[in-house]
Amino acid sequence: MHRRFETTTTRRQRTLDGTWEFTTEPTDEDSMPGAFPADADTVPVPCAWNALPEYYDHHGPAWYRRTFSLPESDSVRVRFLAVSHEATVYLDGEEQVEHSGGYTPFEFVAEDLAAGEHELVVRAVNGRSETTIPLPETDWFDYGGITREVILETVSDTFVEEFDLRYDLEADDSNGDGAGEGGSSGDGGDPEETARIRADVEVANLAGDAKRTVAVTVGETTARETVTVPAGGGTCSLEFDVPSVDRWTLEEPTLSDVRVALEADDEVVDDRRDRIGFRELAVDGRDVLLNGEPVDLRGVNRHEDHPEWGAAQPLRVMREDLARIREAGMNCVRASHYPNHPRFLDLCDEAGVLVIEEIPYWHFDAEDFAREDLLERGVTTLEEMISRDRHHPSVFAWSLTNECANEQEGVAEATERLATTARDVDDSRLVTLASYNEWVDRGEDRCLEHCDFACVNGYYGWYTDERVTADQWTGFLERVKADHEMPIVVSEFGAGAVEGERTWERGKWSETYQTEFFETVLPVLLADDDLAGFTVWQFCDTRTSRDPMGRPKSKNNKGIVGEYRRPKAAYGTVRRLLSDAETDA
Repeated sequence: MHRRFETTTTRRQRTLDGTWEFTTEPTDEDSMPGAFPADADTVPVPCAWNALPEYYDHHGPAWYRRTFSLPESDSVRVRFLAVSHEATVYLDGEEQVEHSGGYTPFEFVAEDLAAGEHELVVRAVNGRSETTIPLPETDWFDYGGITREVILETVSDTFVEEFDLRYDLEADDSNGDGAGEGGSSGDGGDPEETARIRADVEVANLAGDAKRTVAVTVGETTARETVTVPAGGGTCSLEFDVPSVDRWTLEEPTLSDVRVALEADDEVVDDRRDRIGFRELAVDGRDVLLNGEPVDLRGVNRHEDHPEWGAAQPLRVMREDLARIREAGMNCVRASHYPNHPRFLDLCDEAGVLVIEEIPYWHFDAEDFAREDLLERGVTTLEEMISRDRHHPSVFAWSLTNECANEQEGVAEATERLATTARDVDDSRLVTLASYNEWVDRGEDRCLEHCDFACVNGYYGWYTDERVTADQWTGFLERVKADHEMPIVVSEFGAGAVEGERTWERGKWSETYQTEFFETVLPVLLADDDLAGFTVWQFCDTRTSRDPMGRPKSKNNKGIVGEYRRPKAAYGTVRRLLSDAETDA
């Protein structure tokens, strides 16, 4: 399925994955969803059509069609985990929903569908324009298609639409031994902790007023409240304690099951399930704190990209990627530059790997943000990302933008609104953004004042004529620290290398130069005690859309592994340097 666990035990749930009819003609939206072409092609779902040879270079609209059957009349919820980038969905010829943004989910509910066969048609558009997020010049490939799973499930007249679970951790001194936070229990061990839970549950109601009991279970603890749900739906809030919880840590990533159910006449009529991990996040001076202790962030940037699957990666690729990242000695992934598949976040939850999640604002300036439609789309994408991923313990920060013109007043105003939105929706995580003002010397970064810590990108030794030197990076870090009194993460640094290219003179685009780059830069970063961490750019070589930089093979070749995940020489260098640093510590 689309997660690493079952998301419901009561709904009849199935995926609509598999073979769909597909056509890029006609391109006139008004001609659909009438008669679908008799000679339509077929493609798999999920799939990025640009990973298929016949549609490798297709940019623009395309149409999907399939049918599904219901054994009896029912109400159904159809959820698309991602369609890139613009989508319009029709059911039995009637438009149901439109969505903008290729990395966040959307859905619709069809009430009282008749038994028998029904037609589902999707119009998807992957072309970018001045009204889309990301913009046309974005430096990653604009794969098109239904790139993530499609879920069909039956729902009752009342069902759990969404829920938001938040908690505070407090030392449990119920034994009266005087142990409090930072103290000890009577047996000399750490005091047990209680999680004080608040669960806000949105209940949908397709019929008239209904009396329901909302039951929220965390681990072995259940709280219930009986409410009257008005027609259309309402929200119920429960507060309760879960005793003796174990914290989620990098070494022991303990997860707790969560179930939110609706009961009527002592029977469960609907439920939704998720998982959480109990941990606390904060900043202190130059440190990012996890459970009150500084954490050294040693990570990598990861795009969802593969020559055979594009952006629609199967589970085995995700697992292999994460295994190679951990093998290199890394504990953090920056999901660049968009929300990654929730199943990959599940893997990070289980492995104890931290994640920075980001929305695809890239290279925007004040003129872009002055367009209210673009800002509103960014706010919506941010809300959708947080709503989808707010229970993942691995996600410790929301990133608002990447490499925007942060010295401009309009950009700072837009950033403030995004930061406010993030904290309004979820105040339990840190807020950041990726700046490159210090690297390109564009003036004061006016946006980082709205953040909890700074992510800074730098490419000394690559986008410059001179070869990489330690002094370049020492000076860069000193300037950044002088400008920003907060934790600092070097969120991008690296050098391109064509896989297999080795030269005696260590020329650029060779694996030998990429190795020299990391041999020079990583020791500088590892030796700086004032640095909160770094994320290498990037994990694997990736396809790019439109390349003004003259890159070989039209790819971003800065991966420390190739596009098929074969390790470059730099991978071994990074692994060795991180291992040596761990040993020295």
